[in-house]
Amino acid sequence: MGMLDDIRILDFSHVYFGPYATMILGDMGADVIKIEPPWGEIARMYPPLIGGMSTVFLYLDRNKRSLILNLKSPKAVEIALSLAERSDVVVENFKRGTMDKLGLGYDDVRKVRPDIIYACLSGFGLDGPYMNRPSFAPIAEAMAGWLRLTGDSVDPEGPPLVPAEWHGDLDPGLWAVIAILGAIRHRDRTGEGQLIDVPQLDCMIAQTGVSITQYTMSKELPWQSDRKYISLSTFGKFKASDGWVYIAAEPNMKERLLKGLGVEALETTDELRSWASTRKVDEIVKALSENSVPVAPIYQIDKTLEDPHVRVRGIIQATEHPTAGTVRSPRFPVVMSKTPGSIRRPAPQLGQHNNEILTQILGYTEEQVSNLRKEGVTA
Repeated sequence: MGMLDDIRILDFSHVYFGPYATMILGDMGADVIKIEPPWGEIARMYPPLIGGMSTVFLYLDRNKRSLILNLKSPKAVEIALSLAERSDVVVENFKRGTMDKLGLGYDDVRKVRPDIIYACLSGFGLDGPYMNRPSFAPIAEAMAGWLRLTGDSVDPEGPPLVPAEWHGDLDPGLWAVIAILGAIRHRDRTGEGQLIDVPQLDCMIAQTGVSITQYTMSKELPWQSDRKYISLSTFGKFKASDGWVYIAAEPNMKERLLKGLGVEALETTDELRSWASTRKVDEIVKALSENSVPVAPIYQIDKTLEDPHVRVRGIIQATEHPTAGTVRSPRFPVVMSKTPGSIRRPAPQLGQHNNEILTQILGYTEEQVSNLRKEGVTA
C-alpha cells in the first residue's frame, strides 16, 4: 500500500523543478498523469539519449503516465479540466499567466474541483517586481548567495562557483512536495483546497538560512567568521596520496582525532594536510572512523555506486524500460516500514497512456479517442 495511492496528480510541469516534485509524489504512490504537448516535454530531448529516451527524463519521470494534449485546442482544455475534476492536485511550472490564458488557472480549475490543491512552481512567485522574469536553477542559486558562498569556500577573492547538480530546481522541488503534503493533510481535516506558491528564489534563500541568520546577527559574512574564529581547521577536504578525503572533526572531537592520527598534538591545519598527504584514502578513513571521527572518501559517482554500504542498502534500483533497457537510478531514499516508496513503472514513452487515461478515467469510447486524434487534440 502506497502512502498516496488514493491521490491523483495532474502534472503540467516540465524540465527539472516540477518533474522532480511529481516524481517524489509518484514514488509515494500517487497516480501522476503527465500532460505533454504533441512534440513531448522538452526534457525528453536532453542528451544523452538511450533507446530514444533522455536519461534525465528516465529518472525524473518514472511512476508517471503520459497523455498528449494540444492545449491550443479548446477540446484539449476541456479534457484537461475533466481530468482536474477527477484529480486532487495540479502542479504547473509554466511562465506566469500561461495557465490562466489557457483557461486552466487556479480559478478555472476551482470551478470544476472546489477543493483542488493547485501548486504554482516558478522562479520568483506569484507577485513582486520579478514575478514575470524567466528563471532556471542557477538564477535562484545566484540571487540566494549560493554561487558566492560556494566560491568563498575556496577563495573569497576568487570567482563565484556554480554548485554541482541543479539545487535551484531540486531543493524547491522538495519544498513543493512538503507543501503539497501539508495541503493534503489540511484538506483531510477541513475539506478545503488551496493555492500553493513555490518560488525558486524564496526556497533557495530558505536553504541559505544558516548563513543568512549568521550574517544578520553578526554582520559578518561566513568566510569572515571562519577566518576570525577558526585557526585550526579540521573540517574540510584533504588530499591523500591517492585521492581526497573529507574530514569533519568538530573541536570537541580533538582527542579522538589525535588518537586517530597517532600524534600527541596538532597545532595547525598544515600539519593535518601533511599527515593526510602521506597516506592512502582507505588508510585515513580506517584510522579516523575507528576512532569515531567523521570521515569519508571523496568519490566520483562511479565509485559511489561501487561502495559496499550503498550496495547493501540497495540505494540504486534497477527498472526495465521497453526501449532504454535496464535503468539503474536512486530509489526512494527513505525506508518506511509500513508504506514504502517504490518504482512501479518506468518513465513513459510519449503519449503511452493516451487511450488508457481517456477511456478508463474519462469514459471516452475508442471511436471518440480516434476522432480526437484526427482533430489534433491528442496523438
